[in-house]
Amino acid sequence: MNGKRTLAGKMGTILVALVVGIASMASAKGQADRPRPYGFQGMYGSGMMGGGMMGRGMMGGAPWWDGNGLPGSSWQRTVDIKKAEQLVTEYLTRLGAKNLKIEEIMEFEYNLYALIVETDTDKAAFELLVDPFTGAIRPEFGPNMMWNTKYGMMGSWAGAASGNTISEEQAVKIAADYLSRVRGGGPYEIHGDEFYGYYTFDYQKGGQILGMLSVNSFTGQVWYHGWHGGFLGEEEMTM
Repeated sequence: MNGKRTLAGKMGTILVALVVGIASMASAKGQADRPRPYGFQGMYGSGMMGGGMMGRGMMGGAPWWDGNGLPGSSWQRTVDIKKAEQLVTEYLTRLGAKNLKIEEIMEFEYNLYALIVETDTDKAAFELLVDPFTGAIRPEFGPNMMWNTKYGMMGSWAGAASGNTISEEQAVKIAADYLSRVRGGGPYEIHGDEFYGYYTFDYQKGGQILGMLSVNSFTGQVWYHGWHGGFLGEEEMTM
């Protein structure tokens, strides 16, 4: 009797698991079918989990690595801001999203950073990194993937959240407090952009950009961008 009850219980558990699994797959497919400029291939295929960010791209906040484990030891830097503009423009064209454009490109020691904005809302959409040695383009990791409620990993399931609980003025203060506490050497000039779910700022002293950081617009959490290296130059796009 106990054996039959146990067997029946196991069968019931298996059936429930199957039903839940099928329902989850159906829900996931519905969410995956939602149009997104990144697309799953852009985020996971050649981006984060494939041969990009976690491959030769970035490991633990280090620069772009070559096959010998050294940062570009045998490569020539081939991508400048103009070349990055061309590559990112082609990338956006392949995405097929006509409401996106490059706002600015910043050149750093380890990568080039491209700010992408929506032409219809003039709101910052997402951030891209360009490999200065190969020209490979990847969605920037960190806040861009984890906090972006429209274009990031969370956005693919939850959609864009409406409104921020933390204003830009408050976010600037949070960033300033963080820099004073963790980096020291302030005060700094802080400038940035509002994305879906977070703000990204660069901080300067004496007109020189020293680094970047992001502030979550719902929690106030700070994420320092430790993957850029030294600042080399920038250019705002006129297109």
